Amino acid sequence: MRDAQDIEQAIDRFGDAVWRACLAYVSPHDAEDVFQDTFAKYAQRDAAFRGDEHAKAWLLRVAINECKDMLRSKSRSHASLDAEMERLGDSFPSESKSHAAEVREVLDAMNRLEDPPKTPLYLFACEGYTVPEIARMVNAPEGTVYSWISRGRKQLKEALS
Repeated sequence: MRDAQDIEQAIDRFGDAVWRACLAYVSPHDAEDVFQDTFAKYAQRDAAFRGDEHAKAWLLRVAINECKDMLRSKSRSHASLDAEMERLGDSFPSESKSHAAEVREVLDAMNRLEDPPKTPLYLFACEGYTVPEIARMVNAPEGTVYSWISRGRKQLKEALS
C-alpha cells in the first residue's frame, strides 16, 4: 500500500485530469465516486510506475474503465447532464450560464459517441496525449487510433452543427 504523501502528490499532479475524464463520462455526483475509487486503487497498487506519464495514463485508464462499468451497471439510475444542470440551478454565476450551456452541448455530443472513438478522442483532444501514446494505452495500432480520432471529430462536428 502506498503512503499518504505519495497519494496526496498523485492527487495534486493528476487529480484534475482524472476529474475531467470522469466528467466526460458520468454526472458530477458519479464522478466523485469514480474519482475516489480510482485513487483508492492507486493507493492499493504496490507496483512502481515508470514515471509520471505512466502513472497518469494508468490513472486515466482506471477512471475511464470505472466510468464505463458504472454506465453498464443495471442498478444505476440514469441522470442526464440536463437534469444535473437543472438540479444545480442558480449555483452557476449568471455570466457563466451561457458557457455552461455550451459545455453541456459539447459533453452531450461527446457522451453520444460510441467507444471507440470516444476514449481516444478524449485522450487526444482533452488530455493532450499523442497518437502513439494512445495506441499503447488502448492496445491498438496507431493507424486505427488515427481513424478513431478522425471519426470522432467528424461525429462531434456533425452533432454540434
